[in-house]
Amino acid sequence: MKPMAWVLAGALGAASGLAAAEADDAKRVFSLASPSVVTVRTEDDKGVAEGQGSGVVVAPQRVVTNCHVIENAPVIRVFVGDKGLPAIWLRRNAIQDLCLLQVDGLAAAPARLREGAVPRVGEPVFAVGNPLGFGLAVSAGLVAVGEQAQPYPYLVSTAPQSPGSSGGGLFDREGRLVGVTRAILGTGQNLNMAMSAAGVAALLGGGDAPPAPVVVPAPEKPWLPEAEPLIRSEDWGALETHARGWVVAQPGSAPAHATLGQALLRQQRLPEAEVALRRALEIDPFFFWAWAHLALVQYSRGEPEAAEVSLAKADAIHPMNAETAVRRAEWLRGQQRLEEALVHAKEAVRRAPGRAPAWRLLGQIEDELGRHQDAARALAAAARLGDVDAVARGRLAELYAQSGKVDEASRLSAAAEGGRREQGRTQLVLGLGELKRGRLGPAEEAMRKATALAPDLADAWSGLAAVLMRLGRPLEAEEAGEKAVALAPANAETRANRAGIRLELNKLPAAIEDAHRAVELDPKSLHGWRMLSLAYLKAGKPREAAMAYQKLDGLVSMTPDELVSWAEAMIGTGNPDQALVILRRAEAADPKLLRMCLTTAKALGAKGDPAGALAYEERALVIDPVNVLAWSGKGYALMKLGRLSEAIEPLETAVRLDPNMANAWINLGEAQLRSRNLGRAIQSLEKALTLSPTAQDARYYLAQAYLGARLPRKARENAQTLLEKQPGAAPVMTLVVLSHLMENNIPAAAEAYLQLFARAPESARKLRGQAVSSGVAAARDWPE
Repeated sequence: MKPMAWVLAGALGAASGLAAAEADDAKRVFSLASPSVVTVRTEDDKGVAEGQGSGVVVAPQRVVTNCHVIENAPVIRVFVGDKGLPAIWLRRNAIQDLCLLQVDGLAAAPARLREGAVPRVGEPVFAVGNPLGFGLAVSAGLVAVGEQAQPYPYLVSTAPQSPGSSGGGLFDREGRLVGVTRAILGTGQNLNMAMSAAGVAALLGGGDAPPAPVVVPAPEKPWLPEAEPLIRSEDWGALETHARGWVVAQPGSAPAHATLGQALLRQQRLPEAEVALRRALEIDPFFFWAWAHLALVQYSRGEPEAAEVSLAKADAIHPMNAETAVRRAEWLRGQQRLEEALVHAKEAVRRAPGRAPAWRLLGQIEDELGRHQDAARALAAAARLGDVDAVARGRLAELYAQSGKVDEASRLSAAAEGGRREQGRTQLVLGLGELKRGRLGPAEEAMRKATALAPDLADAWSGLAAVLMRLGRPLEAEEAGEKAVALAPANAETRANRAGIRLELNKLPAAIEDAHRAVELDPKSLHGWRMLSLAYLKAGKPREAAMAYQKLDGLVSMTPDELVSWAEAMIGTGNPDQALVILRRAEAADPKLLRMCLTTAKALGAKGDPAGALAYEERALVIDPVNVLAWSGKGYALMKLGRLSEAIEPLETAVRLDPNMANAWINLGEAQLRSRNLGRAIQSLEKALTLSPTAQDARYYLAQAYLGARLPRKARENAQTLLEKQPGAAPVMTLVVLSHLMENNIPAAAEAYLQLFARAPESARKLRGQAVSSGVAAARDWPE
């Protein structure tokens, strides 16, 4: 859809179904009403736009809009044209979704409210707002349902609306405000709800105070992502310092202790490393990397039998991980047991054919066995996968030269040298061809030659960035992308490429900025719109993602996978019905697409249709019988259907397939809890918390399980941990009272009850009644 303020009356008539005379009415009403209609935009604390809607000036410096447009927004701004003014939320009528803003300095004239007779069915009405953020627009329709009194005054019209129209005005032919647009009713017909002008008048006279601002907690420090560059740079001292801080912050985190163990191992402080790694395994006995590093410690301490036991445990957890095969091959190679080492090196390549170090190790062992032709093939495979080991590449050059492949040897050994711009372009073309064929090593080599020959060629740096991304080296790719943008800041494709790199690095605000700039430079940039959609979706901004996908859908026939992502965005906006419409398109294009089945199940679950969700989870398992999300979703759907005995088996399958998936353990714990299998519920939920210590639902179910098992102290410990994050959570406070009652600690129960009564009187009264009926005489003295 293109932005439009006013177009030809004939075009308006074609879009809205009005006759020519009615189109003139719409134009006249727009001229009367649009000066009183504004754009309402919400921003975060840093000034980054979060959402957008419309509003109507109803009194001097007063604007009415929908509450859902502004709720939870740190900053509200009202725009008249390009001029934005800060707004203050004065009051609200939450039931009618109407909120009143104070906008100092706003000079726009107030709209006239229609008084007296309410609009009749069939009367023409006109919606004026800012749909999709493209500028003020008008749409015409009829009153479909006259003003209703219950549960609050509203009417229904056929005037078309889009996202961004919320809070705009609905006007009669005289330009008088008859309502404030609120919602689109369903997807089958163009029926739209508007809160009547009576509600606006009432809000001008009084209303409720706005809710207290939401305080967003500080984000958790990204311990693991910050450890990764230290590991890559082999800065073991810095990694130790980092890991010790991580252990203090999250003493129950297995990765924290394992990372500390790795840092100590690399510094040859083996006893300390073993202590740290064994602590990680106490927390999570299924932590593959802890077992793998413990094996290294044991082998380094001269305990090869113990090391093999640890590697066997690691293999049992992840049989297809190449790390254990690499370790065995390296140890056997060090013992000059080369034939045995070769078996394990081949196994490593079988498990991880895209891992360059595995191919390098295979080539080195083949070389030491005198099988030079096989060694050259393996080392060449490592080079194609991006291996930068200088010794291995030098040996490959030697092997090529010995076998008569002089050109290949020269290619590997020749130093980079300057050249003309045209030579750089030639290397760029060669590199793109290698990239297209999936030959990533030669592609990188050609791209690096191109950048050396023509360092001012933006396309060469952009091509190098694309190759590095395919090689899984996003940090290096970002450096190349930065150089490309610096050389061609007005190139949309270059901006979109860098957006993709930043998206991979989880630098979401920067990715959004680049993608926005790309579509500004070229509004038809498919790559730009794709990156913008994905960045918004990953950033947790489903409304903006949905708008970007809608724009992409108007430019190109979207792939089934893109349609699924669009549907995910619609689910995030709370619109599972529209998501299902989009998913039907994806299903028609590819009925065996796994993501489509999983996302359709999610949408049906959001609609409260667990039976429908279950059917799609079953389809997903036909497509991928070992998909952990499908197994977990199947168990969850069965649990919601009340089929608890059937739910447990698929959830147990999910945690066997992926022992590190916290959500599957939480679902299993909930199912066991509902089935009164309290011991198993406790085990599952404790496991979930080792994987995700901040999972509030897991801790709440765990507190319930401990209470059901008559372990009140444990129940209370978990409940109090929850209350540190959610001080006013009535269900959790109830658990604290019950835990004291279970211990017959009446004074403590009474004290906890008074706290509950102050927060949630109704819940407290219900609990008091249960206590009295259960024979707790002292509860009669508790207030009600």
